[in-house]
Amino acid sequence: MSDTGSFTLDMADFLNNLDSIVRSKIPAIARKACWEAAAALKKDADEIEPKTPHLHGTLRGDSIRGAKAKGNSPTQKEFFPKITEHEFSSSIISILVTYCAPYAARWHEAVGEAINWSEPGVGPKYLEAKMARDDLRSKYFGLIADRIKAGE
Repeated sequence: MSDTGSFTLDMADFLNNLDSIVRSKIPAIARKACWEAAAALKKDADEIEPKTPHLHGTLRGDSIRGAKAKGNSPTQKEFFPKITEHEFSSSIISILVTYCAPYAARWHEAVGEAINWSEPGVGPKYLEAKMARDDLRSKYFGLIADRIKAGE
């Protein structure tokens, strides 16, 4: 303590430890949480209007992680949606939810077209519409934030 009544605090160790956590632990947690958020988005696309269209289940399929598809149809696995890590660094997190059926993009962009959908509530922009809703967008980002906060 100095004569002026002030003191000095060396924060170097704290800042080095914080930097280590920010550079290693948080990105790993965020990566895992992004996969969870992408799976939640895919699930919501299947259940909340406008829902994902399907023809014998191939477009809806199962929500999967990475390149291996799950599902009941061994001949149609290439059509199932895929959730893949597109790019990841300490400042960029990008997870893609991709529908692989040849007609997926066509149905997603079919806004204003008279289409005989497979069931009520199905429609275009089935993924995009979820991110446009404040409540759902907050749900996905909240899931990521909660995981980081909990350190899981």
